[in-house]
Amino acid sequence: MRRLRPLLFVLVIGLLIWASHHYGGASSLERVRAFVEAAGPYGPLAFIAVCIAGIFLHMPEILLIAVGGMLFEGVHAFTYGWIASVVGATSTFVIVRYFARDYVQRGVSARFARLRALDERLERNGFVTVLVLRLVLFMAPPLNWALGASRVRLVHYVGGTALGVVPGIAAAVFFADSITQPAADEGFPGRKLIGAAFIVGFLVVAGLASRRFLDDRAQGTPSS
Repeated sequence: MRRLRPLLFVLVIGLLIWASHHYGGASSLERVRAFVEAAGPYGPLAFIAVCIAGIFLHMPEILLIAVGGMLFEGVHAFTYGWIASVVGATSTFVIVRYFARDYVQRGVSARFARLRALDERLERNGFVTVLVLRLVLFMAPPLNWALGASRVRLVHYVGGTALGVVPGIAAAVFFADSITQPAADEGFPGRKLIGAAFIVGFLVVAGLASRRFLDDRAQGTPSS
């Protein structure tokens, strides 16, 4: 079985390349919207499936979630996007960890020196490190694959991802909902501006704090 793992990984990569060639591109978001709407009452499941597939196909995950903000009510759109992000990221992690860890790790060592330097911290402080990486990079495809090849524990990866993607999903859903439902702000015209300012401010502060944390950890110094 161990010898078959590289072959299975190559097969998965080949399928992803084929699917990306046929279904990727700028018009893919419109196709996603049409597909979800055509699913009727199963639209939420179709949307979650599309978002999970988008993680594997390297589609812009934040834009896919924004499409959900246009199709569903805000809380529902956030929930569907969050489920898809966690399930998709975990699936990527499992595939890399159990089928192609050595192969991906060699590529990561050559291209992502900072993640290589953080590997020991990912083993000892996996939850916090994954959390701040998600706050900075959200669902960046190289990060998904690189973390699967690291020494981080699965439970820490899932927990850090589940919490770390919350601000990005909330921001995408909020702005998509604001664009599609401008008339809903009749009671208090500044409400959306305040909400937008809060989300942007949180993302900026989280990003700056996370980058400082990563720099300190990569240099082997404690963060203050």
